[in-house]
Amino acid sequence: MRGRDRFHKFKTVLDIVIRILRLFPRPALKYAWTLTDLLPDTAGVAMRYCLLKCLTLSCGDNVFVGRSVEIKYWERLRIGRNVSIHKQCYLDACGELQIDDDVSIAHQSSLISFQHSWENESLPIRDNPVVCSKIHIHRDVWIGCGCRILAGASIGSRSIVAAGAVVTRPVPSMTVAAGVPAKIIKSIRKEGHYERSVGT
Repeated sequence: MRGRDRFHKFKTVLDIVIRILRLFPRPALKYAWTLTDLLPDTAGVAMRYCLLKCLTLSCGDNVFVGRSVEIKYWERLRIGRNVSIHKQCYLDACGELQIDDDVSIAHQSSLISFQHSWENESLPIRDNPVVCSKIHIHRDVWIGCGCRILAGASIGSRSIVAAGAVVTRPVPSMTVAAGVPAKIIKSIRKEGHYERSVGT
């Protein structure tokens, strides 16, 4: 049974759990997030979904989040439907983070919507103010493992970010981006199909 079929089968139960969790204070829910790594696979995925529904600005149906995913600034995070975020990813929504429908983010990727400034030379760079800027991942995007999506970046719909890429600027729709920093290496507009697969 596919994940989305399992989700629809148990959606009523999940909705009840979400209603119960909303009775708890946010700090308790954030702590519960860390404990979900101790649960068996299916139970952990279900509980992480329920917590996302309670803690984020918005979260669609059928969202899979793997173990050891760390999230900062939950209240500035929007997640669409049919999204998968695999284990050991890091999401910082300080400057807002929007992930649209049908997005897959492979393991150990980071999405960081702020950066340090360095203009004040009387202070160490780490003590200079941070600058926040929204990240937007449009629908039907595949982000390979170990990618870094940085503040102000956007990924156009039906695009691929190849494994290990560092994205610092907008990626157009229907393209493959790769490298450090990421550059467009090809278009995937070919009779509606990918020209070749790009591994995670």
